[in-house]
Amino acid sequence: MKTCKLVPVVLVMAATALAAEPTQQEVHAKIVELMESTKMNMRMGLDVPASEYKGDGDPETLEVVMLDQKSDGPSRVSDDGEVIFLYKASDKKQQELITQAFAIRAKLRLAKS
Repeated sequence: MKTCKLVPVVLVMAATALAAEPTQQEVHAKIVELMESTKMNMRMGLDVPASEYKGDGDPETLEVVMLDQKSDGPSRVSDDGEVIFLYKASDKKQQELITQAFAIRAKLRLAKS
């Protein structure tokens, strides 16, 4: 009987692909964990343009920055999910951004583990 040498390679590649993408359940569990452990810091206004703001660098905090000027851009979440910028955002928009920030943070942490 001939064995195919390609099968183990395909299985390893498939397992690697599956391991790289967390399941929805894993993401949800990580979001809950982060919500329970994360401290939130609120900052009123910035000394630098919002595009240059780097955050506090502490992965255990989520910063909420209240923007004073429309020129600082719309309400949004930083790419790493560590800072939420708010400019006259409704309660609904604020909740959406908080949810988005925790989802980003959860996915990044799961990708590292």
